[in-house]
Amino acid sequence: MNPFEKMDMKKDSFTKKELILYDVLKDNLQNILSYSASDLSKQYNISQSTITRFCQKIGYDGYNEFKFDVFRSGKQGNSSNDDLSTLDAYIKLIEILKSSIDYNQLHNLANDIVNAQSIIIIGMHKSALPAKLLQYNLFKYGKKAIFLDYGDTMIDFQQLVKDDDMVIIYTNRGNVLNTINSTIKDLIKKISFNLSIITMNDKLTLKKYSNNYIWLPSTINQGFQNYLENQVVFFIYTDILTSQIAKLM
Repeated sequence: MNPFEKMDMKKDSFTKKELILYDVLKDNLQNILSYSASDLSKQYNISQSTITRFCQKIGYDGYNEFKFDVFRSGKQGNSSNDDLSTLDAYIKLIEILKSSIDYNQLHNLANDIVNAQSIIIIGMHKSALPAKLLQYNLFKYGKKAIFLDYGDTMIDFQQLVKDDDMVIIYTNRGNVLNTINSTIKDLIKKISFNLSIITMNDKLTLKKYSNNYIWLPSTINQGFQNYLENQVVFFIYTDILTSQIAKLM
């Protein structure tokens, strides 16, 4: 029995807070694998003790054990003959990326990066790695680039961003952005900086404030049954973006 079936079996015994957690986690590999118990607690205003009790009700010692079982279950995939193998699923996702890239957007983003006075790149959890890759690549071209984790953002971001700077945010679905949305909106009214977002969610509230809004395909928005590392798409796009920057330098 997989973790989601265990959740469904115990649904009638959940408290109101546990039902909120159930709705957050149900059939949602990315929410579970992207967040720690502490992240879930802050994001959805659910106490960590509630998260622990929830996991214990469905047969786990705690959230980490539940998270591991979800990861294992996701890697095993569905037994249906229609399911793609992991490699085939990656190939399909990359083909979707190939057909979805808007090269005018790519050129505009690269051009803004080349012309920016300085660049702040923001990411967290798995989106932090491709964000750091872009920072590293920009260093090689002599561009000033600073990486910030979302946890550092509110402390450092407001002090660092200046007129004519460029802020690039990497985020999968944008859930963590909820903590900094209002700050960024307020700063845009005071400081003239270029906000660019690379995401797998086409409906973020910051979209209308952004100079460049890059949407990328993921297993979630494409309805894949397999669990894949969506950051692979970020890495590929970052490499393509780096090549475009090189042409403009």
